[in-house]
Amino acid sequence: MEDFAYLFSDSTASWLEGRGDTRFRRYESFHRHARAAADSAPAFDLERFNEQYALTCSRARGRLVAILDSASFKRVVLCLVLLWGGSNLLPTIGHSQPIATGIVLVGLLVGSLVKGRRGRARNS
Repeated sequence: MEDFAYLFSDSTASWLEGRGDTRFRRYESFHRHARAAADSAPAFDLERFNEQYALTCSRARGRLVAILDSASFKRVVLCLVLLWGGSNLLPTIGHSQPIATGIVLVGLLVGSLVKGRRGRARNS
């Protein structure tokens, strides 16, 4: 059976040939810097180098990923989506049933205030 792994951009063979993404270039530049630093040392230990590279990659998250994964960003996105949806929905419902809309809005406001106070009381 023939191995077609080299055809996929995320395969190991593709990665080692430098195709598909930037992981190989990062590994190669890390390797060159380590070799340059190890020239003064008696021997270069590839196994130790690979462990250091794995540690470096596991610790380093991209800035964009860190921002997108933060709780504050998720809250801001949720708030913007709710504002957008509410600004589209509220005028339509407000014209047809203004009293019911007002009661729902007051209920949501009171509910969010109570939830916020309960959350702060639990954290104290």
